[in-house]
Amino acid sequence: MRQGGARECRVAGFIVILALETATTACSVALCAADGSVVAETVALEGPAHTQRLLPGVHEVLETAAASWSDIDTVAVGLGPGAFTGLRIGVATARALAQADGRVRLAGVPTPVALALALARAPEAATRNPLVPLIDGKRREVFAAVYAADESGGGVRVVEPVTVVPADELAAWLARLGEVLVGGDGAMLYRDLLPATARVADGVRAPTATMVGRAVARRADGLVFGADAVLPHYGRVPDAARWAGGGSAARPSFSGGAR
Repeated sequence: MRQGGARECRVAGFIVILALETATTACSVALCAADGSVVAETVALEGPAHTQRLLPGVHEVLETAAASWSDIDTVAVGLGPGAFTGLRIGVATARALAQADGRVRLAGVPTPVALALALARAPEAATRNPLVPLIDGKRREVFAAVYAADESGGGVRVVEPVTVVPADELAAWLARLGEVLVGGDGAMLYRDLLPATARVADGVRAPTATMVGRAVARRADGLVFGADAVLPHYGRVPDAARWAGGGSAARPSFSGGAR
């Protein structure tokens, strides 16, 4: 599904961010200007697999924007946490595209940070309410974090780092925070389990490439550059490693800061 408009891209000095987001079942690609404004975007909230949609999405947004590869300055990708396979595909694709052209920068943004920035822009956002991105972690769990809007700079700051919350404990986990604004595919999936104090941002249904591009443009917390730093944030031990280790898995948390 194509979203967003197109405008002439071949302007002298026009720096463009090619952004990818594959942390969830949603698969999206976007071209963003240096200020984070959207030039072109394609979003599929459901399958088929990311491998079938990602590169065709790159070609689609370039064609929509009348852009060429020479217009790209930065390739950016959402780092997760999220689905193991989707993250691997997105990060590997971004790395390959950037490394094929030494002129292009490679950037990565923690997916919860990109979602939190989108929540801060949502019509439902209140100045002092915590912003809580919720990402489906499968196994009836969500990846959750708490952010606050930075009123002076228009960004967000971490209040509580990313952690894994069982769906059955989500209401209590959120209720202790008072009135909050939530968004992401985890919020949509477990909407019926949310407490009355949680307001859902219906326009922030899943992390998208546009959110990633805007996070790069704003130099959001956790933004990293280069192949050594642009690595998936899985949020927990992958199943294969967990089974090999006897079936136990820790629930790590991280701030989304630079690695």
